[in-house]
Amino acid sequence: MNRSELALSVVIPTFNRAPMVKRCVASVLASEGVDLECIVVDDHSPDDTGTVLHEAFGSDSRYRYIRQERNAFQAAARNAGARIARGSFLLFLDDDNTVAPDMCSRLVAALRAHPELGLAAPVSVHVLPDGRREVWTLGSDFDRLTSQPRDRAPRSREADIPQEELLPTTYSPNAFCVPRAVFARVGGFDESFVQIFEESDFGWRMLATGRKAAIVPAARTDHHGFLEPGCVPALRALGIEKTFRTFCFSRNRLWFVRRHFSFVGRLSVTFVFGPLSVLWYGFVALRARRPDIARAYARGFLRGVFSRLPLSPTSSVPHDA
Repeated sequence: MNRSELALSVVIPTFNRAPMVKRCVASVLASEGVDLECIVVDDHSPDDTGTVLHEAFGSDSRYRYIRQERNAFQAAARNAGARIARGSFLLFLDDDNTVAPDMCSRLVAALRAHPELGLAAPVSVHVLPDGRREVWTLGSDFDRLTSQPRDRAPRSREADIPQEELLPTTYSPNAFCVPRAVFARVGGFDESFVQIFEESDFGWRMLATGRKAAIVPAARTDHHGFLEPGCVPALRALGIEKTFRTFCFSRNRLWFVRRHFSFVGRLSVTFVFGPLSVLWYGFVALRARRPDIARAYARGFLRGVFSRLPLSPTSSVPHDA
């Protein structure tokens, strides 16, 4: 299978989630209507991820596996997968998803039909432990003064989603597809973010090239990792259920603002809404009896204020000439 014959490369980073990524890969390989390869980037998992996947998919020529030499987190893992990808389009998919059989073909079709798009994403549906289904977002953005996320119709019913129109967004968490040429032009994910906000940063840098981003309502993926066992719902909903993730979330929020917001926006977040978020997130963490999370958020904020984010993205993916 050469690149000219291959439409899509699906890149799935994973770490220590053998059963979950196995289910994800199975759903990708069951896709209909598109020639694809599925690349799993094992981010140096200590479990038996490689063995489990080889036993399940090793005989499928569309399945490819690479293992990172160290745990480098999502941005680096996605870039590693993109470097060996052969498809004309790249789909970045988190390992806690199962995709609808027609999701991949619908995303590719949307990008082909709308050349102004640089990013197309499916509707992500949270599958909660009690079986309820909850739409994540129908379009993501940030308030330019507060840096708070602004989601279009969060927690909508699936039946109420319009099917015919593309829904504008500025980025997409969890799953999104880009033309390979656009990914190269943007320069891949900024690995200095490590995890959290690297998707937002990529989306905003893509928009700066003059392309647009959209949710494709007819394309769907089920997101199963929203509330994993042991997670505190109030903390998981804020994205701060683990200490290092919390540190990155707080630091990267400031870095994202400094790179993309206006001077007024940077001032308001740094001196008003950023400190208020430290108090609020700290309060929520302490209520959940997680003082370590409160400390991690405060440390991340201070690092974001007093450390320097490179003016140009740090990436192992070469920029397109």
